[in-house]
Amino acid sequence: MKKKFVFALFAALLTLSACDSYFDIDFQDQANLEEIFSKKNTTERYLTHLYSYLPHDEDTHNGTGYVIPRSDEGLFGFLGYGPFNKLRSGDYSTAAQGDVVKYNVWKDMYIAIRQCTIFMDYVDLDVEDTPQVRTAMRAEARFLRAFYYFCLFRQYGPVIIWGDDLAPENAEGSKLDRNTVEENIDFIVSELDKAAKDLPTTLTEIGANDSWTGRATKAAALALKSRVLVYAASPLYNGQDGGNLKSVFTSKKNLYGKQIFPEYDQSKWDKAAAAAKDVIDLGSFNLCTPTSGNNDFQRAASAYQNVFFETWNQETIWGWWHLGIGHTDGGFATWIGATGSFMYSTVPNFPSPTITTSYEMLQAYTPSLKMVDAYPMAQTGRYPVLGYQKNGRFNDLSKPIVDAASGYSTTGWTENYTQPVDADWAPTFKAHNTTVGRDARYYSSIVPDGFYWPSDKIKKRWVSFKSTTDPMVTVPVTKFESAALNWVGYACRRWYKANTAFVTGADFTGAQRYVYPAFRLAEIYLNYAEACNEKTERNVDESITYLDKVRQRSGLNGIRAAYPEIAFENASGTTTIAGISKTNKEWLRWFIQQERWCEFGMEAMRHYDMCRWMRAEDEYPCAAWTLNMKAENYEDLYTRRSDIMPMDNADFHYRDYFYPIISTQLAEMVNFTQNPGWE
Repeated sequence: MKKKFVFALFAALLTLSACDSYFDIDFQDQANLEEIFSKKNTTERYLTHLYSYLPHDEDTHNGTGYVIPRSDEGLFGFLGYGPFNKLRSGDYSTAAQGDVVKYNVWKDMYIAIRQCTIFMDYVDLDVEDTPQVRTAMRAEARFLRAFYYFCLFRQYGPVIIWGDDLAPENAEGSKLDRNTVEENIDFIVSELDKAAKDLPTTLTEIGANDSWTGRATKAAALALKSRVLVYAASPLYNGQDGGNLKSVFTSKKNLYGKQIFPEYDQSKWDKAAAAAKDVIDLGSFNLCTPTSGNNDFQRAASAYQNVFFETWNQETIWGWWHLGIGHTDGGFATWIGATGSFMYSTVPNFPSPTITTSYEMLQAYTPSLKMVDAYPMAQTGRYPVLGYQKNGRFNDLSKPIVDAASGYSTTGWTENYTQPVDADWAPTFKAHNTTVGRDARYYSSIVPDGFYWPSDKIKKRWVSFKSTTDPMVTVPVTKFESAALNWVGYACRRWYKANTAFVTGADFTGAQRYVYPAFRLAEIYLNYAEACNEKTERNVDESITYLDKVRQRSGLNGIRAAYPEIAFENASGTTTIAGISKTNKEWLRWFIQQERWCEFGMEAMRHYDMCRWMRAEDEYPCAAWTLNMKAENYEDLYTRRSDIMPMDNADFHYRDYFYPIISTQLAEMVNFTQNPGWE
């Protein structure tokens, strides 16, 4: 049974005033609230309104999906669109001005939290609904309140917890400070336990019809609990595990004298493992399965693509339609495929003498070369690139550290190559060896320069060099020299369903309505695998079993078969691959982390993972590496250059693990403990 919610932004359905300050009470007329909650219809409208605060993790333009190009998995070609370059380079501050401040969600999340609390306080006035339905609706509000606290926590670190109360009438900003990490985690987890107890397993239990699909269920609460406890156990939130930044964080005390960040506690991984297993043991979800394909490889690609393309599929535990921001008639998008939206910014422009359209694709968002390098090889199952040589602190993407046993080659060409996924109609062509033999997710997420765009409506290759008379090749009209769009040489197709037309307005606004899988079973499997490798009584077999479930869905062999030289059970034993030595436990940790990157590529998870693992300082610093987009022939295209895209170097320091508390908040809370590095 699927548990999702079809909704738009319903704020207009119920006018709710918002406070200027997150700790001010909105003195709404009590009689008016009592009237609202005395009726089933308006109570349900209020509940719908609570969902309207969900973050826009699927929106890289204007939503919380900004963490995709902020991380090392994507680049954004609109160089004039300031937030991306500034965030990527670390050129931002606590000042509440400029375009970067738009990603400050502090106030909005506290407004959402307050509205959830109001609903919980008044829902029992709805006598037109049964006690069972009222209990379930209160649990939904409790779940959403916990989720909104988590949204604050992942961005700012520990925040102020108000509990079941609205902010007190006499709250004084000078006396407010953040609760500790453990107080944040304990509260969110306890709320989710309460919500899970009262939430239905299926919506039919409370008489909800399909129009309410997407409301929170027990599984949604347990899935969020799994994610929260994995965060809680990870180095950033768990004493840095003896890391060199431990004192920077654990020395922080709040206004009340409490240590904000805890010392390391390995048993937190035990809790994380148990929480993930609770979701698995529900037995209500399965990894997506294929619905098309002429061979095993194509079926593996179909299974992975169905995570997005099969609406409310068996893998999605909880999710939402792309919510949209702002207007629906231009400017901002309502659907992922709509004009101006994420997908519109990833598809190449293909002018055709037989198709007339006023829509010119932008292809502004692209995968990074690091994202391209991350995917494993299909035959060996090994991850080809283990890292990069450094130029000072910065990763040199022209010098990857390659695992020779993976079967990956950084040079040369394959003649008469057959594109393996979504292009059975395409003739063979010459493909660069870096693009050959990758796993099914690679071809489901990325279209390399020189490949055919997966559309039988277009039937053209997209190639970035200019000198060609091949009628099957099109050079994107909006090339980077004139419009500063796809500078990299790879296109993102993660949200593009093969053979979808982009010609009429209806193609944009109607055909591309996909559900964003906020929580899905693959994440729970990898949460469990990670926790089993780290917990006090390490369970290698369980860890590998659930890691392999995700790998096998994409057609890969098991991790033991892929890496027979590693004795995974011997945690302290050391194995060297391509000159890199790690303990066997560290190798398994790295494989799980790499698998998360490939599995959730461009799903707004990478940045938070890199932060909680405290790897971003090592991984992010990098120039804006691209293919040789100034090449005059195809053969010269596949040379990596860092001097074409006029973008600042990506950088990251310890202060960037958390977004700063913005100055407007600090003006209200003058004694609030700022995040490390932003003091």
